[in-house]
Parts: sequence; structure tokens; C-alpha cells
Amino acid sequence: MTNLQFVISEEITVAVEREMALYIKASRAKCVILLSKNGHLISQSGYISDFNLQPISALIGGIFSSTQALARLVQEEKFKVMFQEGSKWNVYFCLVAEHFILATIFDKSTVVGMIRHAAAEAEKALSPHLEMALNTEGDETPLAPLPTAEPASAQAPETTGMVLPDLNKEVEDALSKLFS
Repeated sequence: MTNLQFVISEEITVAVEREMALYIKASRAKCVILLSKNGHLISQSGYISDFNLQPISALIGGIFSSTQALARLVQEEKFKVMFQEGSKWNVYFCLVAEHFILATIFDKSTVVGMIRHAAAEAEKALSPHLEMALNTEGDETPLAPLPTAEPASAQAPETTGMVLPDLNKEVEDALSKLFS
């Protein structure tokens, strides 16, 4: 599972960014991130200045993985949706196209029911685009990163792509630090 290769083309990038912009508007969330199941940030919409989305993505990937292990222990195939509620911020995340996670960060001014409904619609809209990115033919084509810090109006430079490292070790270290 962690060795799954996928390719994000410019066409897929544009479609994903469009769907995420629609989702953040419909959900009234503050920030939405799309990541791989192993914690690699792929795209974002919205912005929260106090949050560094790279470690948040890695931790969500770790939380998601551990929750899937829990699902198997209780004889479920998987848990598709998770919700974390805090005093100021909430995080809702769901599985998209079986290999990606759509994470939504929202405050108390937005109700979770609105997020849940909008996320289900976003999952349906994003899935066909992300399924096109999956590399199922054993091709060693690397992941082409999406722009994550630039506004939608900025033009992304042409990239040749790069292979990102597996963040499982970093996630384990971060989780160990949190709970030690």
C-alpha cells in the first residue's frame, strides 16, 4: 500500500483544485487538504496561518493508518470517515478513491453535519480525477507535486516530478513525542 505510485498531471491538478475550492465554499470550512494515505500533502484550499500543514498531513496519515488497524480488530473492513473535535478546532477526514484522504479543518462556527454532507459530495467529485492519477500498471513514474502555497491565480512552474519519501517513520516519531 505504501509503495503505491500515482501521477498528478496538470489536468488532474486543475480539476482537483476546482473541486476543493467548491468544497471549501460549500462546507464553510477554514482549510481543506488532500493527502495520500501515507501522509504526503498533495493540495490545499483555504488557509490557517497558525497551522503548518506538512506535519498535520503526516499525522493525519498516521491517525488514519492506526484507525484502519482498529477497524480490522473490530472486524470492520475499514473506517472511511473520522472526526476529531477540539475546543476551538475540529478535523474531519474521509477516504477518497481508496488511496487519498480529504481532511477538513473547521471551527465552531460550522456544524459537522454541513461538513459531512459537503465532504460526501466532494468525495464523489474528486474520486474520478484521483482514480486517473493512480499508477496501476507498475510504471515507475514519480509523483508530480501540486502547488500548495500559491494562490489559485498564480501559475505553477513546470515540474519534472519527484519521488517523495515515505513519511511513516516521521509520523511514528511525531506520535511518540506527542504521547511521551
